Amino acid sequence: MKYFSVIYRLNILFLFFVILSAGTEEAPEDKPCDTAVHIGGQWFLAYRGNIPSSGDNAFGLKRGYLTFKKNFNESFSVRYTQDITIDREGEDAGNVEIRFKYCYLKAGLPDFLFFKQPYVELGLVHQPWIEYEQKINTYRVQGPMFLDKFGVTSSADFGINLVSLIGPELDEEAKKKVDSEMPGRYGSISLGIYNGGGYSALEMNNNKTLEGRLTLRPLPGFMPGLQFSYGFATGRGNDTLNSKFNYNVFMISHETAKTTFTAQHYSGTGFHGGGAEGINYGFSFFGELCVPFTPFTLFGRFDSFRDNVCNLYSSLTFNGDEIHTKTYIAGLAWVFYKKNRLILDLEKRREAVIPSPLSSMSPTYSDEITAELALEIVF
Repeated sequence: MKYFSVIYRLNILFLFFVILSAGTEEAPEDKPCDTAVHIGGQWFLAYRGNIPSSGDNAFGLKRGYLTFKKNFNESFSVRYTQDITIDREGEDAGNVEIRFKYCYLKAGLPDFLFFKQPYVELGLVHQPWIEYEQKINTYRVQGPMFLDKFGVTSSADFGINLVSLIGPELDEEAKKKVDSEMPGRYGSISLGIYNGGGYSALEMNNNKTLEGRLTLRPLPGFMPGLQFSYGFATGRGNDTLNSKFNYNVFMISHETAKTTFTAQHYSGTGFHGGGAEGINYGFSFFGELCVPFTPFTLFGRFDSFRDNVCNLYSSLTFNGDEIHTKTYIAGLAWVFYKKNRLILDLEKRREAVIPSPLSSMSPTYSDEITAELALEIVF
């Protein structure tokens, strides 16, 4: 049945490509196209201190992205993004490390039926879920999104990614209240096939991972900010043992000009990077509230992730032992120029290792609190 499920999803993906590529709508008349090279950046600089002080206690660069974009014409464009961070391993620890985050060709496809403004990315491309979530929860400066944080999936990988709006775009008034990068009146869809290990890993096996996302906007006229989203992945973890990997995630989100709220539930087996194939599940809540008549925003998040560990690379196995991690985040953001902002936040992380009922060991707990002052620079 599992193999049938994979084949079924691949067939759906194939049919979706065929339908889009078979569109018969006439191409629009030639319009002036901006073919200049555009340069943009996003930097996360921060001072972080841990309680107890066994971890960070320093100024540093959390992340730095430098992006180059160029349109060839109305249909084809390219993007190249550098991911700049600090190397924390080996002899080069402390040095600035540069790697690719995105490097792809983007090709526009013709509209067909209710699929509007479809396009395909080829190369080092976006993955469906994290890219979408980051458009709603814009606090990547504070830390990774829920599934990225716990190593379930990544934001980019080598492969092919197909994206389309569902229905025409929302009107201009509605787009002021919601994420304007996926403004389909009835939602959006994204499907892709990837190496599976993420943009920072080598391909360790011949397996390819199928991932997708479907978002529906049920009340575009009355409540355009309300969306229901489903994401999935199926394949094998990125290791030589081809460990099991799949997940399902559901999210409800609501956006207005002054507020954002998301709630998601996740369940799966293994991780995209491989190494374990225990059952894991969890949920996450995020909220944002703009303080009226001020440039300040309050935000908070709660994550709960349970992992039934099974380590494939060790003679020691922990079947039945559960690692339960809870994270509490609260912060204040000051938007001082467009999307540039200064953020003060606190994060408490509690990890509990709960032995199986057959074990005579007692649960163990560890707590860590991180205080952070972070600066997000966007240009």
